[in-house]
Amino acid sequence: MEDKNRREKLKDFFLEIKDCRKCELSGTRTKLVFGSGSAFAGIMFVGEAPGKNEDLQGLPFVGRAGRILDSLLESIGMDRSQVFIANVLKCRPPGNRDPKIEEINACKDYLFHQIGIINPKIICTLGRYSTQLLLKTTEGISGLRGKVFNIEGRIILPINHPAAVLYAPSRMEILEKDFLRIKEIMDSNYKSADSDKEAPKIEANGDEEKTEEEQLGLF
Repeated sequence: MEDKNRREKLKDFFLEIKDCRKCELSGTRTKLVFGSGSAFAGIMFVGEAPGKNEDLQGLPFVGRAGRILDSLLESIGMDRSQVFIANVLKCRPPGNRDPKIEEINACKDYLFHQIGIINPKIICTLGRYSTQLLLKTTEGISGLRGKVFNIEGRIILPINHPAAVLYAPSRMEILEKDFLRIKEIMDSNYKSADSDKEAPKIEANGDEEKTEEEQLGLF
């Protein structure tokens, strides 16, 4: 895919899925949260699902966790305009409950399609659900955080969700180290000494609203 087409591809895809009715979350959402950032991003952050503020605005990471993410990006000399931020689910689960497996299965191809369009060199998975989905594992985030995986030529770096800092401030230091790792990989031309790790094998069974036009200008 030619770079000049990526932004238009993302806009077209947003228009294609913005009225999605594939799962029950469509009946409770305010806005579908497609994602935002650069269509040409070398780094993509993938969280779990929109929260209350995200649902109201149609944008990812706009609450307190979003401010923490902004601070972490700033610490390595970056901002949101240089990355792409998305979630496994595009709609908020009521009460911010955990995603259901059927919701993930209904929504995951949207995320995979976004990854295919943007073609990031690094995907930072924020928390349990995005990590398990993209590494195809049921292993918990605590055992995977900070490790670097090379999956089909793309680096996958599991890190804690910024919201974890709201409940355990000591995790900020861990996140700062993870973001330094991101910068190290970028500075090494997207290579890492330990990026040849294989993904763990999957176990058995296992505020102000944005208009549609404003959302289309986010890529």
